[in-house]
Amino acid sequence: MSDKITVAYPTPCVYPWFEGVWAHWQQLLMRARFPHALLLAALPGSGRRALVSQLAKVRLCSDQSDSACGHCHHCQLFAAGNHPDIHWLAPEKPGKQIGIDAVRKVQRQALETSQLGGARFIVIECVERLGEAAANALLKSLEEPPSGCYFVLLTDSLDSLLATIISRCSVWKAPQAEAETAKAWIEQALQRSVPDHAVGLYRGAPLAARDFVASGGLDHHHIVVESFSTYVRERTGLFDTIEVLVAHYPASLNWLSHFLLDVLKWRQGVEQSIVHRHHHQRVAEVANALTTQQVHSLLRALHQLQRQLQIHTGLNTELVVSQWLLSIGE
Repeated sequence: MSDKITVAYPTPCVYPWFEGVWAHWQQLLMRARFPHALLLAALPGSGRRALVSQLAKVRLCSDQSDSACGHCHHCQLFAAGNHPDIHWLAPEKPGKQIGIDAVRKVQRQALETSQLGGARFIVIECVERLGEAAANALLKSLEEPPSGCYFVLLTDSLDSLLATIISRCSVWKAPQAEAETAKAWIEQALQRSVPDHAVGLYRGAPLAARDFVASGGLDHHHIVVESFSTYVRERTGLFDTIEVLVAHYPASLNWLSHFLLDVLKWRQGVEQSIVHRHHHQRVAEVANALTTQQVHSLLRALHQLQRQLQIHTGLNTELVVSQWLLSIGE
């Protein structure tokens, strides 16, 4: 059975923090030197999908310049969301691998003649989620790319990729948006002020921060911090804390990772770089309740259980979280 992972491509856009990368790509397009395999390392929620969609739109346009004309048949089809020569692939669910069947489908699409007589454009999101066989199969296409076919691979981190895949791509590591730039953009998008920690919790991912605020995430985050800090201080309310963390999983565990890092900073006297300044009293209380070694151990265990839950999607989240909470203070 083949993996059904084709997804719709997003609306093209170049956000302010990607303007430098886009300018370089435009130069390559103008010089007809754009690589056949490009690897972009950027966080989900950074606007990376919109940036790559912009690239595809320009590359598929009949003008073949550094911008799309907006009038040709290619541009019209792209605007309608049904250009036949762009193929956008991603795992079916977060944490799920991209299997060999999906990559074979991509390879067939890469070899097919363009339906509109132009280029073909293939995007693979979360390329770090390729299984071993799938990664090796993709490698063959990257080594000998079909004429007129362009591959763009998206990853959260280069560290998790095969060196052989990296070596066959033009690698771009996207810059993170400055905190002030990200905050100004979010506030303009939402037409409201946002606290600094809303940006800090999603550093490098302003779109994720925007969605976090818009969806009521500030209240949810506050509940998580209050519940966790109370449990650490008083060792009571275990089941209530488990319920809160599971209800807001996976975001809750990411928030606690930031919170515990702030606890470490507090203990080390680096208070000026704390994300949770709005919750400084809770940070101080947890810092006083735990030793530095205990906080380090908690963080390591937290990151380990996050990886386990991501890889083994059948695990009981409630059980894993409860075991972690019970280890506090050991």
